[in-house]
Amino acid sequence: MAQPIQIALIDDDEAVLDSLSLYFASQKVASTGFSAAPQFLSALGQDKRFDCIVSDVRMPGMSGIDLVRELKSRNVDVPIVLITGHGDVDMAVAAIKVGAADFIEKPFDESRLLASVRAAIEETRQRENADEQKDLPARFASLTARQRQVMELAVSGLSNKEIGARLDISPKTVENHRAWVMERIGARNIAELVRLAMKYDRRS
Repeated sequence: MAQPIQIALIDDDEAVLDSLSLYFASQKVASTGFSAAPQFLSALGQDKRFDCIVSDVRMPGMSGIDLVRELKSRNVDVPIVLITGHGDVDMAVAAIKVGAADFIEKPFDESRLLASVRAAIEETRQRENADEQKDLPARFASLTARQRQVMELAVSGLSNKEIGARLDISPKTVENHRAWVMERIGARNIAELVRLAMKYDRRS
């Protein structure tokens, strides 16, 4: 089963936003619309996560190409597909050079846009997976012996209280160790910690 994806749609033309939102919804793809790049950046600053951005190039204030540059300066590694009704070769080249994943001229086939979005997301996920695989041993090696014990018991499904009883330490101490483990391994939740631990075990 394919992983679910969340797309950010940015266009100052409300009709375009509505049309694309309806199309993606019909393809079982979640999307959130924004009428301007700053509005999107504000949502991003509130820890809203997106797998891909589809943005118009020519918008009042911050253009799509300006947005690509801004995301790059913030080290935000989310692929961005630019769309425009006024494209030319020079603009397409400029967009790709600053880091856009693709550049599509309006009017376009919506299925072509979705294919581009899926390809950009897949490429990003493969790159992230390769980076993750590469530094995973170093992350696990950074754990202390006690942190490793807590991690192994946590991924086996034990609660903080059960881990504390098993290791003869308080649940609060277990909680502190778990927090350090999550930070050092780079896991956002226990499910991701389990996934990374399994991946590390397969490498060992």
